[in-house]
Amino acid sequence: MSGPTSAPAVAVPEQASTDVRPSASEQTPVGDQLPVGDQLPVGDQAATSDRAATGTALAFDDAAIAYGRSTVLHSVHGTLHQGRTLALIGPNGAGKSTLIRAVLGLLPVSSGSITVLGRAPAAARREVAYVPQADTLDRDFPISVGQVVLMGRYRGIGWIRRPGRADRAAAQAALEAVGLADRSRDRFGLLSGGQRQRVLLARAIAAEPRLLLLDEPFNGVDVVSQEALLTALATLAGTGTATVVSTHDLALAQTISDQVCLLNGRQIAFGPATRALAPDQLREAYGGAAVEIGGAGVIVTRT
Repeated sequence: MSGPTSAPAVAVPEQASTDVRPSASEQTPVGDQLPVGDQLPVGDQAATSDRAATGTALAFDDAAIAYGRSTVLHSVHGTLHQGRTLALIGPNGAGKSTLIRAVLGLLPVSSGSITVLGRAPAAARREVAYVPQADTLDRDFPISVGQVVLMGRYRGIGWIRRPGRADRAAAQAALEAVGLADRSRDRFGLLSGGQRQRVLLARAIAAEPRLLLLDEPFNGVDVVSQEALLTALATLAGTGTATVVSTHDLALAQTISDQVCLLNGRQIAFGPATRALAPDQLREAYGGAAVEIGGAGVIVTRT
């Protein structure tokens, strides 16, 4: 854990729309407060049990992805299990966003295969949620924090039905998970960048996905929001949700991930961070840059 510019979205519906705007029949006043009392848990016991079960969330089998006739990423292979986190690492243009789009079913696999929750990517969209970068979104659109999060429920109820008590309770619980339960009436565009990123994650949580994809969620995020994001992601992992995070932060990738996929037009490494982010692998990915991480490193200079 590449973005739209119109309005926020997280859950990926049938046509992978990223528009946060509700239909006229679904709109509620921006000031509407999501109910706090009589909250229901996010999902029932059976759903929680299913999500916590171990299994393969994502599998790459020598996958290649092309734009038209031009292959932009190839030789991707590896497996991510439920409840685990995969970090996508690589320089700009390495293929991180391309791979996320392919997992969402928005780009075709030109050879090999990508399997999402045992199905083709497009067939699994209803169980996948996507969190874009908050700074790519329209801050002027008049929508409240609570409305943004509640839209994560539309995938389950459809755009015709109005959200019910259980949907509002799930949205409120999602806001609590990211530490913003008291901000549901606030206008989304008036929040800080880190807070907006937390709202988008809350929307994804409200959708109750089995696989969560995040595009550079920690870029420009303050320390408080980063800690809130990390805590929420750890909680999701405990429920069995698999997570894919694209990031440029190598040290953070070591901290949050169970596995790392190192890319630069092709897969250079896939596995535990200690192995995938070895100095030789990083030098290959970053074009001869001298790279170290933590005790072994920080990107230093290009030679």
